[in-house]
Amino acid sequence: MKIAIQIPIKARSSTRVPNKNFRDLAGKPFSCWLLDELILNCPEEWDIYIDSEDVSAYDQFKDRYPGRLKFHQRSEWFASDAANGNHLLSQFTTSHPEYDVFVQVFVTAITLTAEIIKESVEAFISSLDQYDSMFLVTEKTGWFWFQGKPMNYDPSRPDGLPRSQDALVFEETTGLYAITCDAAMRTGCRIGQKPLMYKIPHKYAYDVDTMEDFTEAQRLLTSP
Repeated sequence: MKIAIQIPIKARSSTRVPNKNFRDLAGKPFSCWLLDELILNCPEEWDIYIDSEDVSAYDQFKDRYPGRLKFHQRSEWFASDAANGNHLLSQFTTSHPEYDVFVQVFVTAITLTAEIIKESVEAFISSLDQYDSMFLVTEKTGWFWFQGKPMNYDPSRPDGLPRSQDALVFEETTGLYAITCDAAMRTGCRIGQKPLMYKIPHKYAYDVDTMEDFTEAQRLLTSP
């Protein structure tokens, strides 16, 4: 079973958190919180790619992890704000069809551990007869609305209000996705038609998107 891990890292600076991928966070470069977990603890036979529009992003890390990283050169459009996670994975998979399973992991998931990465990917691989893809989720209860409509209850009926503990929804963590080569080629997406939702604790689902998130990440990583 050949596994490729795609780690998208823009070389250009983020608008919301300037130089986010490379700036210091609690004593080491931001991206290294996830890279350390992956490279120091995941199986050596898993190929780990830095996916970027510029090789300078790869150069930031190759000496820290000698012989462990590979580089995927994405085209310029895929470095624009128009490109999403599906676009990135689709370009990566079509460039590397020799792999059986593709795993997309984001360095913004700074509390995600190698243990969870390994366990979730191995759980997916062991159940390929049932699922064609996998992503991490957290569990929530409560009443949720989207685009002006209730998602998980019917407020127009007296009996449309279940017990709050039964009003269960799952939220993508946006930290890790996995998909078979066949499903990725067929759908052009990172989630196939038969996904496994792998539930993890909320503390491992933290994602950094804004300066407020970055400040909170600093607190989380330095707290006793």
